[in-house]
Amino acid sequence: MNRLLLRHAPPLHRTARMLLLLSAILWCAWAGSLSLSDPRHDEPQAIDDDGQDAALQRVASEVLGGREGTIILMDAQTGRLRALVNPRQAFEQAASPGSTIKPFTTLAALSAGLIDERSRLLCRERYDTNDLHAHCSHPKAGAPFGPAQALAYSCNYYFARLGERTSEDSFNATLRAYGFGARTGASSDGLEAEGSLPVGRWHVENAIGESPKLQVTPAQLITAYAALFNGGHLYVPQAAPARGFNPRERATLSLPAPAHRALLLEGMRGAVTYGTAERARLDQLAALYIFGKTGTATARDGYTTDGWFIGFAATQNRGETSPPPSPGAVRLAVLVYLKRAHGAEAAELARPIFEEFERAAVGGKDADPRPLEIARRSPVSKSAERERVSVRLVSADRVETLSLEDYVLGVLAAEGSVEDEPEALKALAVSIRTYALKNQGRHAGEGFDFCSTTHCQRYVGAKGEVEGASELMRRAVAETAGEVLLDEQGRTADSYFSAACGGMTANVATLWGTHAAPTYLRGVTDPNCATMPHRDWTDVIASAQLLRALRSDSRTDVGARLDNISITRRDATGRAELLSLEGERRRVVRGWDFKIIVGRVLGWNILKSSRFEVTRAGTNYVFRGSGFGHGLGLCQEGAHVMARRGAYYRRILNYYFPGASVGSSSSSSSAPLASQPLLQNGMTGRSGETAAVTQRFSESTENDGAWRADVLTRERRHVSHGSTYTFLNPRVYTRPRDSVYGNRRLSLSSGHFRISYPAGVERGVVEAVLGTLEAARVDMSRRLAAASLSFAEPATVQLTIHETTGDFTATTGQPWWTAGVAKGARIELQPLEVLSRRGVLRTTLRHEYAHIIMEALGGDRPAPRWLAEGLAMHFAGEGARLARSMTKTGLSAAGIEERLAHPNSAQEARLLYAAAYGEVSALIRAKGEASVWLRIAHGKE
Repeated sequence: MNRLLLRHAPPLHRTARMLLLLSAILWCAWAGSLSLSDPRHDEPQAIDDDGQDAALQRVASEVLGGREGTIILMDAQTGRLRALVNPRQAFEQAASPGSTIKPFTTLAALSAGLIDERSRLLCRERYDTNDLHAHCSHPKAGAPFGPAQALAYSCNYYFARLGERTSEDSFNATLRAYGFGARTGASSDGLEAEGSLPVGRWHVENAIGESPKLQVTPAQLITAYAALFNGGHLYVPQAAPARGFNPRERATLSLPAPAHRALLLEGMRGAVTYGTAERARLDQLAALYIFGKTGTATARDGYTTDGWFIGFAATQNRGETSPPPSPGAVRLAVLVYLKRAHGAEAAELARPIFEEFERAAVGGKDADPRPLEIARRSPVSKSAERERVSVRLVSADRVETLSLEDYVLGVLAAEGSVEDEPEALKALAVSIRTYALKNQGRHAGEGFDFCSTTHCQRYVGAKGEVEGASELMRRAVAETAGEVLLDEQGRTADSYFSAACGGMTANVATLWGTHAAPTYLRGVTDPNCATMPHRDWTDVIASAQLLRALRSDSRTDVGARLDNISITRRDATGRAELLSLEGERRRVVRGWDFKIIVGRVLGWNILKSSRFEVTRAGTNYVFRGSGFGHGLGLCQEGAHVMARRGAYYRRILNYYFPGASVGSSSSSSSAPLASQPLLQNGMTGRSGETAAVTQRFSESTENDGAWRADVLTRERRHVSHGSTYTFLNPRVYTRPRDSVYGNRRLSLSSGHFRISYPAGVERGVVEAVLGTLEAARVDMSRRLAAASLSFAEPATVQLTIHETTGDFTATTGQPWWTAGVAKGARIELQPLEVLSRRGVLRTTLRHEYAHIIMEALGGDRPAPRWLAEGLAMHFAGEGARLARSMTKTGLSAAGIEERLAHPNSAQEARLLYAAAYGEVSALIRAKGEASVWLRIAHGKE
């Protein structure tokens, strides 16, 4: 592994202060004098806010860097500007808003009665007329979108069709009320741009924000959005200290109807959790409720695009299943406008800003990293305490045996010798420990576990005493003792780290040519290391020297001359995947192998990574690249920046290993998912006998109305100070951007079920799912026989496993918190990773199969929803999971039935399902389970 050379980094704190001062000078010169203080608005937290403003300004300046655009941070409750980068761009230059106008298009249509929350439209993927040619980039929709889903996915087809029905008068009236087409009033010198509203012939492109006649300034956009969610207060944006700040209100607007505001919030929260902004992973900031909207607008040159993101952080309703935040809880507004970019990129730039805001919101840098998870250090496992490893000290030519934690400290002293951020050291310690446990016995054939070089992990120190280990390092090891990274099946993950990724971490499949990459090693965009030393590098290598290096290895030996080097394939992370070498012979070599071969002969500081471009200049080859090391997993320079901004080690690890989690080494397993208890239980009947699953499995490739929906929630219990707390915190699984499988799907069949699944899912896992379904069928047959019921069983039940939550919601039209849906002889299921991680895979399979059978039993007399849901939960064995939600609702069965048709949130649905389960449980206790099945079949007991 490569050492991190942070001590050579520029003094960023000085740079930040200079940027803050310069921005303040420019703003004051442009905007004129600031408002006078009003003692009525003095608050105890004003001093703290001023301190946080400086930190927010520093982070905003850093993330924008040298790119053209602007960033505005505003207090949504007062209009006070908390940070501002490039004020002239923010106030004096107007541009097309792109999809950021769609919430206002939606509001105009809602106000005019053109749509309501129940309106649905199926996306046709492209919209083509003489006026507009637009396509949609979201997952293909198999079911109609409602307004909230259309907002989340930013569906151009939906909003273009909505634009056909919208009038210029209603559209402009809505925009004008929220301050578009007029100066914000921040300055009286006339420099601020007014923007423009569309007039004349109405064009559909206005509705999607792509009209040259519709122009907005970033300042107009952020103040309009703030008024939309803060209770209707349209403020003048003002740069001023928090102490004594006096808000200036331009207008007090009529509030949108509560249902309309809730719909807009749902759509913008959906954009963050599964839609256009999901890549930024803003929903994973546990202490904040973040919602937002992206926009990608065609620039005035007609061929480049500009990226927009407007987002809000609320400090209440942090759980996913909580009601939407009230107007008074919406605190920070963040706008990022980025030229020559896309909206998703702008959203990613906003993440470090929200992280800095969250750091202060939960009580400062030293606050507990899991504010909503009761603070409790993971216990050190006994096995970890006893774990011993043997290390060959190459320089001393001897082997020493020591505890695992001492080994972690020795590697940390070597690999993190210049790191001074405690949270970055903790993240590195967990990565080191994970690698050690995963790769123990790497040199077993030579009589030891690891060597002390970069072949394994660099290690320094003597038995029991690690030289060069600082007190910070010792604390990092002690405070994370026993903690490792676990994959989505609870197994010890593959953990790697390097000095610098150069802007995006590597995909292990394309870097090293492995068959497949786990979700957490497919690469993530990393803006954090953009200001660090290894962001850019250039190496000039003489042709003769390069030829000498290439001839040292048969894979690159081109003979006596070197004519040309070209990159023939580059992977999605920007790394050279394959290179073509031309000489007396032609050779094709992997980019990483090329870097290693050259480095081995010419020195490891030559070609610092495989993320490079190559050109020839006379007798030299010029390599321009970024990053230092292989770039897999944890980026040490990026982790340093995240830690400096206040990120905690678990959040750092979550960022660089998406889909993996930190847990105790005692809970890890190397067994495949198919052998885990979750699915083993599904292979046995109620009496414990093994289900007869003897069908021949067949595998094949394929191209790939009204649904019954069931709630998907995740329970996490944490204990502190003798009290137990339960939090519901669903997490949306999203498609890796560089999936090695593309859209290929496979199928697996038995005598009664056929499963269609993404090619990236292990066959053994799908076989276990098939076994769970067959076991459910055996169990169901026994229960129906006890009720003397027979029925026409579906010949084959089709189960479709979706690759992503976005695919699932687009296909079924259900909200993201739905686990699965059933109709006729078909079941649609969320990704297996989601269901397995939340411990509901087996129960969801049984639940949905129960719906299939009940529909077949009832025929044209469908059972009431409360009865069907309650019995399905009873059959699935979900009673224990629902017990904590079984509170007295005061609803009758009829009341439950009415509200189950349209639950407003996952929390409400869960409570209603628990109530339905309670009603059915009472029936079973009173009259027996057979009577309930008879009621399903005949409509009476």
